[in-house]
Amino acid sequence: MGKIIKIDDVEGKVYELDDWKPTQANQVKKYFIQKYHEIEEKYKELSEDFKWNKILYDSEILFVPVIGKVYHLYKKKDDKRFLSLIAPDDWSKNKDVNYIASFKQDSRQKWNKVEYDI
Repeated sequence: MGKIIKIDDVEGKVYELDDWKPTQANQVKKYFIQKYHEIEEKYKELSEDFKWNKILYDSEILFVPVIGKVYHLYKKKDDKRFLSLIAPDDWSKNKDVNYIASFKQDSRQKWNKVEYDI
């Protein structure tokens, strides 16, 4: 690889840089790969949040949700979904209802999936 001649803008000195591109190019490449993976992960999280919020807003909700309270999403035999205050372990063994997941709503009215041990 050829030498790069650089002129110092402040002092006017001239000097040479040998093989600077391979080192810097590799660092820049690593930076962009890392940033790409970070953005890709955020996109996956955003897509997952959107999917669950669409499902919940398309489900039957017969009450006004209280922010911060845990609600449970179920599916009926006819494939209709509904949100309930009743926890999965509080249902009698109802075969007509299948538990899907549990959620809390935040101050922006966005539903957030929460862990619920059955």
